[in-house]
Amino acid sequence: MTATTGDLNAIVQQLNRLDEQMRQLRSLVVGQPVSTTDESAQHVYITRDPAILHNEPIIRGTRTPVRAIVEHWKFGDAPETIVRKLPYLRLAQVFDALSYYDDHRAEIEQYIAANRVPVND
Repeated sequence: MTATTGDLNAIVQQLNRLDEQMRQLRSLVVGQPVSTTDESAQHVYITRDPAILHNEPIIRGTRTPVRAIVEHWKFGDAPETIVRKLPYLRLAQVFDALSYYDDHRAEIEQYIAANRVPVND
């Protein structure tokens, strides 16, 4: 039985999560803050799950893609308005999604373009 690319990506992601958890545990034992440049440490509310939206970045604990937050923002909604429209989100999650977009603009723009609904005039 051979592993698919998706299987390998899932394994790598799980190893990265375990590595980050080990760093955090080590910092608790040693009593020093975790020093890392790991993406998950920079964007604590953003994650990927191969089973949700084909591994597109989402808000942790939801199925809401980062692109959905970005599209609300691009349509002129302030972060506070986005939270009112999507009440299951917290303001910190919205700001983290916008921060993720700023760090990964090309990637998120590709997701937006791929999910654009054609309009018949």
